[in-house]
Amino acid sequence: MFYCLKVIKPLWYFHLNCGDDILWPDPENLLLSGSFDCKYDSNESTISDASFVILMQGHIQESVKTKYLKRSIIDYEHSLYDEFRFLKKFFNPLWSIIYLIYCIFSFRNTIKVFSAFIKTFNIKRDDIYNNQLGIKVIDMKDQFYNKKDKITVRIVIPTYNRYEVLKNLLLDLEKQDYKNFFITIIDQSEDYNKDFYNVFKININLIRQEKPALWKARNDAIKNSNEEIIALLDDDSRIKPNWLSKHLACLDYFKVNISAGVSISESGAKVPSNYHYYRISDQLDTGNVVFTRKVISKCGFFDEQFEAMRMGDAEFGLRAYQKGIISISNPEAQRLHLKTSVGGLRQSGSWDAFRPTNILKPRPIPSVLYYARNYFGNYNAFIFLLINIPLSFTSYSNKTNFFSLLISISIFLIFLPIIICQTIYSWKLSSNIILDGHKIPK
Repeated sequence: MFYCLKVIKPLWYFHLNCGDDILWPDPENLLLSGSFDCKYDSNESTISDASFVILMQGHIQESVKTKYLKRSIIDYEHSLYDEFRFLKKFFNPLWSIIYLIYCIFSFRNTIKVFSAFIKTFNIKRDDIYNNQLGIKVIDMKDQFYNKKDKITVRIVIPTYNRYEVLKNLLLDLEKQDYKNFFITIIDQSEDYNKDFYNVFKININLIRQEKPALWKARNDAIKNSNEEIIALLDDDSRIKPNWLSKHLACLDYFKVNISAGVSISESGAKVPSNYHYYRISDQLDTGNVVFTRKVISKCGFFDEQFEAMRMGDAEFGLRAYQKGIISISNPEAQRLHLKTSVGGLRQSGSWDAFRPTNILKPRPIPSVLYYARNYFGNYNAFIFLLINIPLSFTSYSNKTNFFSLLISISIFLIFLPIIICQTIYSWKLSSNIILDGHKIPK
């Protein structure tokens, strides 16, 4: 596949094999002949382009007979022109500039690099998500409803100092159109209030956990349950009455083991175009996911090295992916992520993976590098830092705003000596975690 993807997406699931399979579909029988872009230098680039489009538009293999790209095409070394053409077609123009800089500092032939960049300068970006192959709605009149009452679900909700928002979530769960579920709440709050739960008309199994630990809470709750279907929710979520039934319908319709619900921000951030249809997911948000117990049996529990840090859900999702377990992004099982300013990981010391709440703390959070280095290697982790740290001094919702990015880069340059020290500190801490190894309970 195009090398530029490893530069702009250095920690992308799809760079790795899905179990023993290669995920990229062979477009030969999936696209009309007129849909291929024949303006690339090579036929291999044309095929790679088409395979990328098909996967991003929501193609989900229907059987084991699905054909995949040959390894020779995936490992093919594309020309500089083809790399820049691909970038300009499908990504923000800023990425072409970043890749230009990368090529120069990688000691590629400067004349050829600039020539390829200039030749592709006027190529317009394609909105590939307007022509989805993936379905948008699952017909709820299928066989799922004939057997749904036989399926019992265990919903796991860890909570930490968030009674006010948790109340609304539990009221949402009372209104679910699918009723056959039990809830385990792991309450880690400082001002623990057992009586808070008495007013709700749902089956709640309450566990008191003295020390805040998100991944331990989820692991313990799953261990102490026996349902075949497990749902995970964050406490600062709001959901619709059909949330659970839509998750179960996804598992049944696609015959998969993970339904990855999408999360919508209350802050009014633009909803990504690929959130509107079912597709193979390239990430996992454990604040809104439903999976079968087979996933735990095959992959193990959550890695408790990520306690009070970030990327634990990404690691679990990638571990499942590498075991050949496909996750389906579910546009109908949405949750509204309130991103409450109190409790949760913010109270533990970070706003997100790259923004600690204190200037003296490591940047990024050490667990980010633990994840990146473990699965993608030191080089990809280094590229990940080079691209993301300069752009991290703004909120996620502003990352598409040119002026916000300009301010972020300016802040990065002003405080560069401090940031370098933070990053070296984070790298050192991640090395210690790597030496310590996984902490996945048996």
